Amino acid sequence: MKTKNLILAGVISTVMSVPAMASDWFVGGAAGYQQDNYKISSGIEGNNNTKEKDMSYQLRAGSYLNDNTRLYGTYGYNSDDIARQQTFLLSYDYLVGLGDSNKLNWFIGATAGMTHNSIKDSNFDSKNTFVWGGQTGLMYNLNDKWSTEVGYRYLKQDYDVNTTNGANSGSFALNDTQQVYLAIDYKF
Repeated sequence: MKTKNLILAGVISTVMSVPAMASDWFVGGAAGYQQDNYKISSGIEGNNNTKEKDMSYQLRAGSYLNDNTRLYGTYGYNSDDIARQQTFLLSYDYLVGLGDSNKLNWFIGATAGMTHNSIKDSNFDSKNTFVWGGQTGLMYNLNDKWSTEVGYRYLKQDYDVNTTNGANSGSFALNDTQQVYLAIDYKF
């Protein structure tokens, strides 16, 4: 828990300093594929590891702090057969230009935030949990205003609940999430 508090404090201090150093703002959206890794155990069925796959959608806004760094917030939504998720993430990426024109960039970065999980089984409560992870991918600048990217994001989830409902007692955990996405951004 202490590590989570340190990460959260670092994220908050970074966000508060962005207006003073921001140069180019951007807004955008993304759509992609998401896989969630669940662990479900119940008194009746035993242990079950399940992977759910479905579409995910994201809205994001942020700033390029300089030619090599960007900071942005993302709202994401996903619904699969087991749960609905809403994520609120703060991400920092380092960009490496590939070629002299800097039209194509490789990025790698870190992400931290919160996920609201609503499990579709009425025996389990909705819960907000801390998530953290990283992302990498390729970004291409179409022109001075528009860019697109393809990326991969890994999120470690801390969702774990138990229920004691007679014969249906058990536990439910969301261990991690993996996303592959295509995004488009507008700079202003």
